[in-house]
Amino acid sequence: MTVLVPPAGLSSPSLFTLLLRMAQEQPDRLALVDGDSGDRATYSQMYDNVVALGAGLSAAGVRPGDRVAILALNSKAYVELLWAIARVGAISVPMNTRLNPKEVAANLRDCSPVAIVTDSALVASADAACANAEVPRRWIIGDDAPGWTRLADLTTGIDATDLDDAAALADAVDGQTTGTLLYTSGTTGDAKGCALAQRTWPHYAMNIAAALRMDREDVYLALLPYFHIAGLGMVMSQLVLGGTVVTQSVPDPGRMHALIEEHDVSVVFVVPGISAPFVEHPSARPSSVRLVITGAGLERRDIPSLVRTRLGARCIAIYGQTEAGTYLTWATEEQLAADPATYGYVMPAMAYRIVTETGVDAEPGEPGELVVRGGSVMQGYWNRPEATAQTLADGWLHTGDVFVRTPDGRVRMVDRAKYLVKTGGENVYPQEVENVLRTHPAVADVAVVGVPHEHWGEAVKAFVVPAPDAEPTPEELSQWVRQEVAGYKVPKYIEFVDQIPRNVSGKVLKGDLAERPVLDEHLVERRQTP
Repeated sequence: MTVLVPPAGLSSPSLFTLLLRMAQEQPDRLALVDGDSGDRATYSQMYDNVVALGAGLSAAGVRPGDRVAILALNSKAYVELLWAIARVGAISVPMNTRLNPKEVAANLRDCSPVAIVTDSALVASADAACANAEVPRRWIIGDDAPGWTRLADLTTGIDATDLDDAAALADAVDGQTTGTLLYTSGTTGDAKGCALAQRTWPHYAMNIAAALRMDREDVYLALLPYFHIAGLGMVMSQLVLGGTVVTQSVPDPGRMHALIEEHDVSVVFVVPGISAPFVEHPSARPSSVRLVITGAGLERRDIPSLVRTRLGARCIAIYGQTEAGTYLTWATEEQLAADPATYGYVMPAMAYRIVTETGVDAEPGEPGELVVRGGSVMQGYWNRPEATAQTLADGWLHTGDVFVRTPDGRVRMVDRAKYLVKTGGENVYPQEVENVLRTHPAVADVAVVGVPHEHWGEAVKAFVVPAPDAEPTPEELSQWVRQEVAGYKVPKYIEFVDQIPRNVSGKVLKGDLAERPVLDEHLVERRQTP
């Protein structure tokens, strides 16, 4: 039998091709709204802006494969820049705005960008970062600043020849072209740049269309920062689907509700730190919002019910990874109510396995590492071939997360393999203990880590945020856990804290917690022996 293999460009469209389609199909549909300035663009206007800026980037010397770093807050201009970079086949590098300038400089040195783009709010940080990294071109969104050229000026004087040159470059671009370099949060080590192809976002879009029922009628409030996979992926895929994106630069709950009312927002994504203030805000009421997305395994257990009662909307909890380029699982509020520890089902556009340490498929209920395949998975880590080979071994993305599959086909995370606590020869997955503690009515939030122990090697320590007006005791919580799990899993140490440290995507900074001093005052009176 003859097998016909189409050229890559035919089977894997570029982002610009997808934008052109939207501009042709629905030119007057609203694509972008800047929540700060009110500036807006229909799909035909966004297309024109991207074409002109792409030509400007080309004229300024940006070539296919070049990296363009972006250290800026969410805005309409930021989104159009991302598409213009993709237009010429270059690689956008959204930088974490919360990093110290020295950390930003380290990432800049790693990816060697030909240019950096900032805005007036972050120009001082960008200046400090560039002092420790060589970046040839510096452009700024909005107002002038010493040493910076206005990004808008790149389109000044653009003529038809420039547009033809940019189009010629774009002809060599398809979905396999590397489009984004997204650095991991670095909570467990040095940040690594995940190289994502332009095909990542259409595959991301397939998942949110199938699992979250999002389409071109939806209006998405882009609150999450674009330097994380959830924030960037939602914006890019919503535009692939042909919907509307409303940008928001800072996570202010009152402003969120105002933008929802002003623009008939239908979908919102929140993470711990903003979710509770958002749903409990005085302005919270049933509105145009139909769906609130949040993180699986991260939120307070009452958030889904609060979304329903206060906002009249549905809540879906997701889990994903930068390396995967998309969400990997989704769980409905009904599934969470029946099993608070569930992560729901694996996304439809992903193939997956749960494998044991010996590499064989785990039986239902047996813990194993989740490994996945799909069109959104990263191409590899930038400049890290050994780490790439390890993470993408045998043609699968190894997530490093331990799951079990339940008889009904859903999955439940046991924990991240790197957080495994080995105490007295026994393995303890912190999330299993966290899930038990979260069910105690006096516990608002919790994180569990392993700490050094002179006899057992490691011991289990829990950091607990008490619920409002509650005063749980270590002994009370210890007994609560003991009733549900083996004795060696019960925390030897419990420390009460005001909050659990998390990064901007809601992930607990367990490395920071593990480094805190282990004090005798945190030792639980009732002992257990591993």
